[in-house]
Amino acid sequence: MAALVVGKMGFRGPNKAEVGLTASFATIFLVQRICRTRVLIVGDEVCVVNAVFEYTVARGAVAQVLVDMGGSLKLKTVSGEEVYVGAYSGSLIDHFVGSSDRAADVIRQHVKVKTKAPRGSVVRRGLAISWLSDIWLVAAVICAVWTAIGNVVH
Repeated sequence: MAALVVGKMGFRGPNKAEVGLTASFATIFLVQRICRTRVLIVGDEVCVVNAVFEYTVARGAVAQVLVDMGGSLKLKTVSGEEVYVGAYSGSLIDHFVGSSDRAADVIRQHVKVKTKAPRGSVVRRGLAISWLSDIWLVAAVICAVWTAIGNVVH
């Protein structure tokens, strides 16, 4: 479908379809990454999965769960670190539905049962792995290379 739309998008090079597919795959990758942000409550931890990074905070290390004036959800730890929750970032829909406030209430209920705070860093950060969205990134890179090779050969 992207190949059919490329002519209307103004791409007039020799590889119209490849450019359209590259743009389509890259867009799907970005949308997948943003839409797959979430908060997971697993055992004694709260796991915040944002578009790029994943943060794991022990239940006993969460000092405060707050929703700021813009509707964005944040976790504040006992050491003063703040973890921004991308899934609840104060959108227009959230303004009417109140999903950030409801998510904050669920997290507060979970961390209400205090456990001993771990020593050292209370927030573990790592790269968020999302195989479903990363497949689209690989497809976009392959199409970009295909386009570049096609432009060199012609």
